[in-house]
Amino acid sequence: RYMKYHIRHILCNIALVFIGERSMATTNKLNFFRFFFISILGVLLHFTYEWSNDNPAVGLFSAVNESTWEHLKLIFFPMLLLTMMEFLWAHIKDKPLPEHYLPARTVGILSGMAFIVVGFYTLNGVLGRNYEFLNIALYFAGVMYALRAENRLESKQMCINDYVAMTILAILTVAFFAFTNYPPELGIFADPTAD
Repeated sequence: RYMKYHIRHILCNIALVFIGERSMATTNKLNFFRFFFISILGVLLHFTYEWSNDNPAVGLFSAVNESTWEHLKLIFFPMLLLTMMEFLWAHIKDKPLPEHYLPARTVGILSGMAFIVVGFYTLNGVLGRNYEFLNIALYFAGVMYALRAENRLESKQMCINDYVAMTILAILTVAFFAFTNYPPELGIFADPTAD
């Protein structure tokens, strides 16, 4: 009974990712596109550094090793690119984005990244080891969590404005670039496969 409740709760939360403040049909289509765009690009970014023969420019946007920090690029950069594309699309079509679009997207990105970090270390702590299939599932769940957080906040008054959101995204971009080449000696930056 307890397990059945949790499974139903998880499935309902997954379904709610695709429901926002806009009409359900529009939100479903948009969030399916967003989910697949972010997920596919994120999966590709896991391999592009290796495919490019360790090109340093590609490494700025791709995971260069198996550290938790490098894997956060797989959610951050696809969502950042999607944000730029949606701004451009709205400008071309002369259609306004939701009033709090950028702050909501920024909080969504941060929420998805936090979900992945907390989930990864919690699972490793509980299970005592790392399972690749759980890491993959955790990534997709993090993308869904990010979109859900964004959907819930788009129509609400936010404590941050567009300028603060842009500053946060710029700081994170610089941090990813800098820490790719000069990672601090902290666990989140450690490559578990390095000898």
